Amino acid sequence: MSDSRGPGGRRRSWAELLAGRVKRQKYNPERAQKLKESAVRLLRSRQDLSALLLEVEGLQCKKSCLSNLIDCGSSEAHANHSSSFIGSALQDQASRLGVPVGVFSATMVASGVGQICAAPVDPSHPVLLTVEQRKKLSSLLDVAQYVLAHNMFSRLSFCQELWKIQNSLLLEAVWRLHVQSIVSLQQLLESHPDMRGVGAWLFRNLCCLCEQIEASCQHADVARAMLSGMFTTRRVAVDVLQRMLIFALDALAAGVQEESSTHKTLRAAGRFLLR
Repeated sequence: MSDSRGPGGRRRSWAELLAGRVKRQKYNPERAQKLKESAVRLLRSRQDLSALLLEVEGLQCKKSCLSNLIDCGSSEAHANHSSSFIGSALQDQASRLGVPVGVFSATMVASGVGQICAAPVDPSHPVLLTVEQRKKLSSLLDVAQYVLAHNMFSRLSFCQELWKIQNSLLLEAVWRLHVQSIVSLQQLLESHPDMRGVGAWLFRNLCCLCEQIEASCQHADVARAMLSGMFTTRRVAVDVLQRMLIFALDALAAGVQEESSTHKTLRAAGRFLLR
């Protein structure tokens, strides 16, 4: 039975796992590894990281725990705390939880990305971030770059955590992760357990992006940069080209109307694919 479960098959709390680790006086490498694996599984199963931190730290951490320090990348949080300070706090918290700092940092950053993307967006730009969301994401990615540079960030764990929030993940956030070298688009896509499913997700989002470009929205420059950058990734270009060809043939067979959303999508996509 897994070390993450107590008597009767009940899942142990973080406090119980940590207490068990403290009680053992003799170091047992095999036992320590099992406890670490249990802690990682428990971490990944928790949806509310703020509650998790409170459970481990107690009520006194309300003002100082990492969920408040990162605060979804708010500019106010980063005006008071540098990336190095937050990086140190991540390392300390990971040690308290008994999990690798790379896994913990990745989980925290992915949670921050998820909260930023979950904020209300402009319905006319469904795949783009708002100005406020961009500011918050930029601050959060400063922290991600710091922990990456100091070997305190697991890209694989980060990808796995991001796909848990796929339904709320905005395409522009994915693009900015790629541009700022947090994780490449290709690595992120290849980490998905369902390649066909993630291909369909990406295609739908790119179609929305093409519509934004043709609609001459105020964020058209961002949309063009995103589309241009994404099609330079071979894995993306090949898959999207195949899907776009099928989409175009179906549209022609159905009699696509000029200046319709379908026509605009095909025109924008073709412009970039044929470069």
